[in-house]
Amino acid sequence: MTGRVRIELDQIYTKGVITEQRYTEDFCFVDPILRIQGRAAFAQNLRLLTSVFDIEHVLHSINPGDGTEEIVTRWTFSAKVKAIPWQQKLIFTGRSYYAISGAGQLQSQRDVWDAVLDNDFLSVEGVQHIMKMALSPMQTPNLDTPKYQVLKKMSDYEVRKYCQYVTAEIPMPSGSGPASGSGFNDLAGYIFGSNKEQQKMEMTTPVLTTAGQTSKSGKMAFVMEERMGIDSLPMPTDSRMQLMTEGNKVVAALSFSGLPLDNEVIEAERRLRGALLVDGLLPEDGYTLARYNDPFTLPILRRNEVLINLKDFELE
Repeated sequence: MTGRVRIELDQIYTKGVITEQRYTEDFCFVDPILRIQGRAAFAQNLRLLTSVFDIEHVLHSINPGDGTEEIVTRWTFSAKVKAIPWQQKLIFTGRSYYAISGAGQLQSQRDVWDAVLDNDFLSVEGVQHIMKMALSPMQTPNLDTPKYQVLKKMSDYEVRKYCQYVTAEIPMPSGSGPASGSGFNDLAGYIFGSNKEQQKMEMTTPVLTTAGQTSKSGKMAFVMEERMGIDSLPMPTDSRMQLMTEGNKVVAALSFSGLPLDNEVIEAERRLRGALLVDGLLPEDGYTLARYNDPFTLPILRRNEVLINLKDFELE
C-alpha cells in the first residue's frame, strides 16, 4: 500500500489530478485550516490549488503507522502564487496520517504541521502561521544563492539541508561584531576583477559573516556563482583570502528584517539557540549572520538570517 501512496503523491501535485479508484467516495481531508469532505470535492480543490500555485512536494518518508490500517508520511510542501512572482513562498512541513479502508482505498488524510501546536481544524495558530509567511515584507534579490531543502518549518525558524557551494572568505579583525563590514571591499574587489586572472564575476547573495570570538578572528565570505566550481575560480591576489567549499550540512535559520546591528544579531542568536534547545535539537557552537540585500534596500524589506549548524540531526 505504501508504494501506491508514493505513486499517487508523485503525480497529484504535478498533474493536479487524483486516481479516483484509490480513494473512497467519502474520502475526508483535514489540516489546521481546511476540511474537505468527499472524493469529488478533494479532487476539485486539488485542481484549483495547482492552477493557482506553483507547488513543490518533497516526500521524506512513508511508513506504516501504529495501526494496521494506517500510513504515515513526512513531507515538505511549498506553494507560490503563479501570477505574483514577488510573493513570499509558503512553506509547510509535517506529517500526513492516512486511514485505509478494508478494500485498500484511502479513506481519510489528516495533516499535522510542525509549526503549530494546535493542529485541529480550524486552528488560530494555523491561520496566523500562513498570514505571517504571506505578509512577510522581506525580499530576496534575484541572484545566485546557495540551494537548500527545508526539512522542518517551525513557527520561528527553519531547519535546512544545504547543498554544496563555494565561498571566497577573508578574516576579520579579532573582536569584530557580527554586523561588521570589515572585509567587504576586499571581497567585492575580488569578484569585480581584482584577482590574478583579472576575471569579473557576478554578485551573489547572501554575504556571510562569522563574528570574531576570544580565541580566533571572525570571517566574512561571499558565495561564488553556482556555475563556477572551486577549481575554475580565479586565484585571489590577497594572500589572506581563501576559496572554500561549504554546504552538505544541516542548519537552523532564524530570519528577521531591518538593519542587523550587533545587539539585534546577538539577540536573534540567543532566541534561536533557546528555541533549538527547547525542541530537543543540538546546536553547535558559533553562528553566522547572512545578509541578503544591498545597502539601498529599505530596512523593513531586508532579509537577514542567523544560522547555526546542528549536530546529529535526524528527521524523525
